[in-house]
Amino acid sequence: MKPLKDHKKTCWGSLPQAPCEYCSFMKSSTPFLLLKLVSCCCVLMVLQDAFPQVPESAFDRDPWPASEEGPVKVFLLAGQSNMQGHASLRTLEYLIYNEETAEQFQQWKTMEGKWAERSDVWVWTTDGERGGKLRPGYGANEWKLGPELGIGWVLGEHFDHQVALIKTCWGGRSVRRDFLPPNADQPTEEELEMELERLRSRNPDATLDDVREPYGRAYRDMIAHTRAALENPGEYFPQYDPDSGRKLELAGMVWFQGWNDMVDGSQREKGYADYTTRLTRMIESVRSDLGVPDLPVVIGQLGASDNAEFHRAQEAVASEPSMAGSVEYVPTRQFMDPELEKMVRENVWQSPDWVRFYNHGSDRGYHYLGSAKIMVAMGEAFGRSMIRLVSQ
Repeated sequence: MKPLKDHKKTCWGSLPQAPCEYCSFMKSSTPFLLLKLVSCCCVLMVLQDAFPQVPESAFDRDPWPASEEGPVKVFLLAGQSNMQGHASLRTLEYLIYNEETAEQFQQWKTMEGKWAERSDVWVWTTDGERGGKLRPGYGANEWKLGPELGIGWVLGEHFDHQVALIKTCWGGRSVRRDFLPPNADQPTEEELEMELERLRSRNPDATLDDVREPYGRAYRDMIAHTRAALENPGEYFPQYDPDSGRKLELAGMVWFQGWNDMVDGSQREKGYADYTTRLTRMIESVRSDLGVPDLPVVIGQLGASDNAEFHRAQEAVASEPSMAGSVEYVPTRQFMDPELEKMVRENVWQSPDWVRFYNHGSDRGYHYLGSAKIMVAMGEAFGRSMIRLVSQ
């Protein structure tokens, strides 16, 4: 096939004449199509340089990927109801969607509006005995949060290793009875007999064993769960790979408790000196039973109350000879919200103007007003304290 003699003029010129057979073939042939493709590629390369490119997976990438190397750093979080956490998740959502606080809290929501998860921090709790990646919802139930959110955030940001949190906490527990360790003074037979007499007024069949059993029960359960998690992590943390052979190392403990001991009249009469002694013995016993002689321990102040005498009894533990340098006391009273406390006193939460309170709080003062802002702030303070101790 040959082109017309004057094909450039007739086929490519300005004359309204149909192209010759040769030019029609060339335009529809593979070489011509390749030429078009090369031209398009050149244009795309120019555009690529002109506009910034966003990776296809930018919004799917895990911002906190799980650590695959080294041991898992385990932290025990223990205490009573304030370690459980009674802040409603709605108070966190308010912080996330409020322009004034969004920058500080928006990391806990995905672009789809779901709760965000940290793959590099695992958590397990006795509340429902459930575990998984750290996210809002590991409080006293799945609709609440506690200090674990702030603790996990700070520790996850600090450590290159995988972090795991074990929450062993139950509401209404005391060190005098429930967390009483085996190395502390136990109740005398006379005290047990008096208690049995009171118990039989409600249960005529009660025995001395029924009276003895609650003493130290929470302590025993705390130790049992911690040992089990360290020895069989796959049963506590779903993301743990049993074939990895990774070890779990107990790296620290956060203790947040005190209300039931504070309101105990027999302890108040002695200026809470017995609380200082018992908590010191408990920490010593935890270290011995779990095989970590210098385990760093953070003690959270019971800042939901302004009882200065009890606060001094808590703080005194850190000054005991066996605790010096490895125990830190963290005040929490400064995190309370005076305006929210005023709303509770004025019963705003029960008034037609209730929404003013429930945007920020969800519980009474002894539960830090059920405020996510307070709970997260306390947790972050506990986490920073723990980092100071483990960095020494």
